[in-house]
Amino acid sequence: MEQFNTIKVESSGQTAHIYLNRPDKRNAINGVMVKELLRALENAGNDDNIKTVVLSGNGKTFCAGADLEWIGQEIKGQKKHPELLSGLFDSVYRFPKPLIAIVHGKIMGGAIGLAAGADFVLAEEGSTFCFSELRLGLIPATISPYVIRRIGEFRARQLMTTAILFDASVAFSCGLVDKTGKKQELESYKDYLCKEISMNAPGATKSCKKLLLKVSGKPPGEEINRVTSALLKEISQGSEAAEGIRAFREKRKPVWTKK
Repeated sequence: MEQFNTIKVESSGQTAHIYLNRPDKRNAINGVMVKELLRALENAGNDDNIKTVVLSGNGKTFCAGADLEWIGQEIKGQKKHPELLSGLFDSVYRFPKPLIAIVHGKIMGGAIGLAAGADFVLAEEGSTFCFSELRLGLIPATISPYVIRRIGEFRARQLMTTAILFDASVAFSCGLVDKTGKKQELESYKDYLCKEISMNAPGATKSCKKLLLKVSGKPPGEEINRVTSALLKEISQGSEAAEGIRAFREKRKPVWTKK
């Protein structure tokens, strides 16, 4: 397995665990971490043995957002961090397999964007969140598309323009977090999700996420109907659909549940 400097990757069954691993820097995101996260996500996305990815952080906090020392640096006279960060958040959002983020401690700025693109966000009790950018003379630009998709425009306006600190219960109430609880409770729920996902056809799972990206925000009608019909036709003619239907008729589990 590939070795990294700012993250740690482990596999357990059909689940890949990606840990942010700069605990001395509160797992702040820098250029190296962005590139390593992108590589780890690409590896997991291409690995047919992996059905689910879990993203979490080592140390006292999930992530303190972007590393301000990195943000302040200039590379060849031009700051590259906006493009790197937006590419990372988009890769999380468009990841082709189910992705679970487990957050704890202080989740600040860009860390919220990192979690917001995940399919599930689980937050430990006692976690706190803050869109802290305005306090630093910055704006939450690259995370805004994914946060707004999760919690809506006006809730984002309230939390981003006040830069107030809010807890996991508030994050849950506005849809930023899907479940809160003690660490062990979240671990158990994560295991439950991974087990349920493992019973699904891997190709169909990828196609489902592709479908959701294409349909989201589009009004019903002839144009979107053509897209959905084409996707259904493509998947229904594949080997997974044939095996799934055959297994149902023969009252047995399909082959992808036996790994």
